[in-house]
Amino acid sequence: MRMVKSIPANIEQLLDRYEKNGHLTMQASLMGKQSVVYRLQEYCLKVYTPRGKVDGEFECDALMSLQNNHHVPELYAYASGNFVLTEWIDGLNLRQFRITYGHIPHNLIYDMFSTELQQIQAGYRDWDVIRYENLLWTATGEVKRTDFWLCEPVSCMRLRERLQQEIIRKIERIYSGDGTDMEEIVHYFDRHGLTSTEVQEALAHFRSLTPRMALAQ
Repeated sequence: MRMVKSIPANIEQLLDRYEKNGHLTMQASLMGKQSVVYRLQEYCLKVYTPRGKVDGEFECDALMSLQNNHHVPELYAYASGNFVLTEWIDGLNLRQFRITYGHIPHNLIYDMFSTELQQIQAGYRDWDVIRYENLLWTATGEVKRTDFWLCEPVSCMRLRERLQQEIIRKIERIYSGDGTDMEEIVHYFDRHGLTSTEVQEALAHFRSLTPRMALAQ
C-alpha cells in the first residue's frame, strides 16, 4: 500500500488488514463488475474485483498523475489494482442534479469539455465512450469525475497535441454553431432527460463565456 496523504489511524489499519487478508465487513455503497465502492466517513474506498484488476492499475496511475487537476478527487492511498482511497464526492449526475435543483448545471458544457481537455493536457487519453457519465456536480457547482479506469497515458507529445487539437476543434465548431461531432453529447443529454430548450440554453451560455474556452486553458 502506498500512502499519498495522511489518513486517520483506524482507516489506515483497516486498509492494512484488507491488504493482508482480503476481507471487509462493511456495507457497500455501490457494487459493479469492475469494483465495489465503500464510504468510510469522508473517504471513498474502491476495491477492484478480479475482473477489474488491470483496469484498476490504470486508474490508480491516472489518479496519481492527475492530482493537480481540479476535477479529480483527492487521492489518499492505493494498492495498484487492489484498491484506492480517495475523498468522498457528494455529487449528483446530470439527471439527478436537474431533478434536485430544477435546472441543469450552470456551466454544463464548459465543465464537460474542460475536464476532457485538462486530462489530455496532463498526458492521459480517455477510451471511455460514456466518459461524461462519470461526471458529478456538487452543491457548490464544482464538477468532479469519479472513474479513470480507461485512461491511458500518452507519452508521445505529437499524439498528445493531436488529441488536444481534436477537442479544441470540436469546441470551436460549437462556438460557430456547427453541429458536427455532437452525437455523443446529444445522446448524453437525451439519456438524462434534457429538453431541446435546455440544450439550446446550455449551448448559448457556453458561447457567451469569455474568454473563449480554448484560449482560457
